[in-house]
Amino acid sequence: MDIVERVKKISFGIVLLALVIMLFLLFGDVEYYGLLSVYVFLTLWSLDKVYLWYFNFDFGIANQLKIKKDAPKAIRLFGLTFVLFVLFIAITGLLQQTAT
Repeated sequence: MDIVERVKKISFGIVLLALVIMLFLLFGDVEYYGLLSVYVFLTLWSLDKVYLWYFNFDFGIANQLKIKKDAPKAIRLFGLTFVLFVLFIAITGLLQQTAT
């Protein structure tokens, strides 16, 4: 297994761990850290998708929407644009949440 595949698996594990922590904090009704964990999860999720796009892997941006590595460049670029928009919202929210 090469380094790119290993980083892909580690990245997925980190995103999954962030999702579990987010769910525990939200179900535990921890207001400040619950919202903070949502922004952290969205940031990590977006960075994972950018990594997958950069190394030309398949990446899914929704439950039933997976962009294949051999998809036309316009579709892959549209998927990346959506992910970067989510990343912008997540980082903006993260900065606003930690500034208060």
